Amino acid sequence: MLTQRLIISLNACLILSAPAMAQESPQQSCSNAASLYAKKDLEGALEEARWCVKLMEQEKQGKTATFFKDNILGYSGDEMNQQQVMGMSVIERDYRKKDATINVSLSAGASGAMANAFSAMAQFGLQSGQGKALRIQRRTATDMSDNEQAELQVTLKSGGFITFKSSDIDSEALIAFANAFPVAELDDSLAH
Repeated sequence: MLTQRLIISLNACLILSAPAMAQESPQQSCSNAASLYAKKDLEGALEEARWCVKLMEQEKQGKTATFFKDNILGYSGDEMNQQQVMGMSVIERDYRKKDATINVSLSAGASGAMANAFSAMAQFGLQSGQGKALRIQRRTATDMSDNEQAELQVTLKSGGFITFKSSDIDSEALIAFANAFPVAELDDSLAH
């Protein structure tokens, strides 16, 4: 009986607090962090500040995802996969047309040493002869296609990169798809 009352009470608390949690904004959370800091609650302020940053990252990732259009050159986009990994935002989506699939993957949001490391890896691949340099919407790209798979990596001015891959189409068709994808718009939005 006591256990049942406790469960009912906990459920009621969760149900009543859910709308408040769902409506929390980064602005509100950051304001709460500042208020806690002013009250000398450093631990509470740090926790709230971390939550504020997490909410802002989610908001930015949601805006970035809008550049993964539902249709590009007759290819229809599947469900998007979004993750935060080591301070990086990774968004991935497959596009399908008949028997062909193109995978598009964005890795962005890394700063400082991490972004420099990814840029260096892309440059190393190009310098070691593992690819052909080209431009996609005024961004440096590397065509790393081989007999098994067409693959194109575009280095973004904002520090991230977009990878286009397909085992179903050739390099030329993949480059056409990459040119139709809103690479420059996406990159410009990440830089601001």
